[in-house]
Amino acid sequence: MKICFLSFEYPPEIIGGMGTYAEHLVKGLEKKGIDTHVITRGAKTCRDHKTHRVFVPDILYWRRFLFINYAIKLFRNLNKKHRFDLIHLNGTYPIIRNLGIPTVSTLHAIPNIKQAAIGLRLLRSYASPRDIAYLLLKNPVGSIFDFTTTHISDRIICPSPSLARDIVSYCFTDKKKINIIHNGIDLKTFDETECSDFALLSSHGIQKGNYLLYIGRLSIIKGVHYLIEAFKIVQKQYPNLKLVIVGSGDFEQSLRKMAYNTKGILFLGYVESIRIKKLLYAASLFVIVPSSAYEVLPTTILESMASNKPVIASNIEGNSFIVQHGKNGFLSKPRDPISLAENISLLYDDTALRTRMGQEGRKLVEKEFTMEKMVTRTLKTYKSLIN
Repeated sequence: MKICFLSFEYPPEIIGGMGTYAEHLVKGLEKKGIDTHVITRGAKTCRDHKTHRVFVPDILYWRRFLFINYAIKLFRNLNKKHRFDLIHLNGTYPIIRNLGIPTVSTLHAIPNIKQAAIGLRLLRSYASPRDIAYLLLKNPVGSIFDFTTTHISDRIICPSPSLARDIVSYCFTDKKKINIIHNGIDLKTFDETECSDFALLSSHGIQKGNYLLYIGRLSIIKGVHYLIEAFKIVQKQYPNLKLVIVGSGDFEQSLRKMAYNTKGILFLGYVESIRIKKLLYAASLFVIVPSSAYEVLPTTILESMASNKPVIASNIEGNSFIVQHGKNGFLSKPRDPISLAENISLLYDDTALRTRMGQEGRKLVEKEFTMEKMVTRTLKTYKSLIN
């Protein structure tokens, strides 16, 4: 079987969960002996015989248009040589013509029409006119990507049932085309990554067992501003507790201003190293995912549970699909710092509960959210089309 995998994000050009998914899936396909070629962006000099890169200027709004134009031309040339059985699109793209071979697409985010409605509501309190203008420009363009990709795809892979429902509702997609395949963690690599040198954390003013952890993009939709407000509440009760925020994004400066006069809030920036990320998970008390309005299937939650850490998350679709309240973590009211603070205090005060929840989370990941299961189910989707 010969597969062409097309992805705007791919190592080392990883922005978020889409890039991590690409890395895990291609690695898993190769382990199963699948002949997989990747088309992605990057310097043309960074190329091996199965990873084909096209250079794209990093121009906001236009970079995906530019990428897909070059990528499709490259795909057609490669297909003449390799005769691929199937092309797999990672994400949505403005492709209006059938690609000539069976086409699978993995969608990672809720449709842009729904994003726009949610985003405008959330931006009223915090956004500048520039932020609102960006949202109004981005989402109509993104909606074109959603419709064209779902239209030309023979199968659509969604990591969660809630996203599948949204695609049917907002993109008018035949639900028979949709396969729900959960994202998976590469547990073998994750477990084998050494993370015992906790002294590395001291350079950042933190130590094992004295901090809460957030890892993810710093955008308004992620709700980190509510986490900062909740931390200010619990810090009065636990003055030595710290909050470590890992990530970068367009809302970072606003968050830094909110945290300016609060001791114990540390911004570490974007962390790429799996070793450092695993170290941060392992040394934390627990992980918090305070998303404001929507998630699909957060990688942060899966990595936290793989690290035997409980999770406090906002009670929204995507989070509630993984976090079982009272079993492997707690679900807080969305956009409610007081509810978040109450759950933080409850979990902080009970060491045995943290241990038990961490163990339950690990069991869930091993059962349902491994890279092996993700790859096996994806291969089954491929074979259903090729056959």
